[in-house]
Amino acid sequence: MPRARPLRLALVGFGNVGRRFAELLRGPFGRELGRCRVRPIVTGIATGRHGLAIDARGLSLPRALRLVKSGASLAPLHRGARVDEVAGFVRDVPADVLLELSPLDPRRGEPATTHARLALRRGIHVVTANKGPVAFARRSLMALARRNGVQFRHEGAVMDGAPIFNLHERCLPGTRILGFRGLLNATTTRILSRMEEGGSFEAALRAAQRAGVAEADPTHDIDGWDAAVKGCALANALMDADLRPRQVRRRGIGRITPAELKRARRRGERVRLVVRGWRRAGRVIVEVGPERIPADDLLASRGADGVLVLETDLMGEVGIWEGKGGVDQTAYALFSDLVATLGGLP
Repeated sequence: MPRARPLRLALVGFGNVGRRFAELLRGPFGRELGRCRVRPIVTGIATGRHGLAIDARGLSLPRALRLVKSGASLAPLHRGARVDEVAGFVRDVPADVLLELSPLDPRRGEPATTHARLALRRGIHVVTANKGPVAFARRSLMALARRNGVQFRHEGAVMDGAPIFNLHERCLPGTRILGFRGLLNATTTRILSRMEEGGSFEAALRAAQRAGVAEADPTHDIDGWDAAVKGCALANALMDADLRPRQVRRRGIGRITPAELKRARRRGERVRLVVRGWRRAGRVIVEVGPERIPADDLLASRGADGVLVLETDLMGEVGIWEGKGGVDQTAYALFSDLVATLGGLP
């Protein structure tokens, strides 16, 4: 049997998702990649708070995890010439695949888009769980990847690890996506579900924050901006659009009251923040806003953090339902994209 060849991975961002990916890489992810006859080694990690480290021989993941969890710098793991910034890290790190997991500015898609572009220009595959590059620059990044003979993959950008983009690419050959509708923001879904039970907006938000679903500053969720970025990512990837989030018609949930939700429930309806995309006169349009949904509609499903329904020309409607999403699911999306860059498991 041929010996396993090294697969050099570099991570930009080492927060919850990156750390969980590293933990699983030493267990089930590593074992499955071994079936592809590769041996994954992490040659670099770059962070905003803990510095960065590069070692062409491979970093010690247990030590990297201990350092970051204790609040220390990764600098003791670094070998070679000094690198002071993440852009320099992306230019210098010896890697076959860059995993881009940096925090996102959702109004610009940066710095993830720049990191992806730098890596692709070097002929490095890019795998990201970041929706910014897909919403702001997917078409140009895909073209750049093709010119350099590498791949740009982004399964974790929407709905954690639910197979949306891979489903379209691998399982729906020849179909055309005519439109989509979905719940793509877990924070607003949790808040509205809690308010239906009679609680205030503020109490529902605090509960979502305690559960780790809502950010300390949930503005981008509440005003629909996060959902708009994800809607753009879907339109660009599934419908060959070239939209930007500022082109999305957007309304948030900030003015919805418990009384309104109770009235809807008495009518057999649920109120949810819905993202819709459709084709009109040769254009793709995306809209985000609260809607009253019949209680028997898939989008009204209780217990779901994310739901997406694709309208296709050959298969009719195809639905994807995700329960409680989280870091394990997003880490799995990175793994599934890695496998895809290798041509799949044997």
